[in-house]
Amino acid sequence: MKKDAKTFKEVAERCTRFSPDECEGCSFSNSTASSEDVSCKHCKHYEPGKVCKLDLYREIVTNHNL
Repeated sequence: MKKDAKTFKEVAERCTRFSPDECEGCSFSNSTASSEDVSCKHCKHYEPGKVCKLDLYREIVTNHNL
């Protein structure tokens, strides 16, 4: 499974649970329009070894043929 910068960006843009890590106390939002650096790595659900604590990365990659 690809885990490069381009794929992290594409997944984050499609993720309904994307929440920028600088957004403390925010509810889930796919607020990619307001963030210049959209990436899984900048989401509060990002976990280096697993990528996504919510297990959405693999699902999004598969469903969108990324």
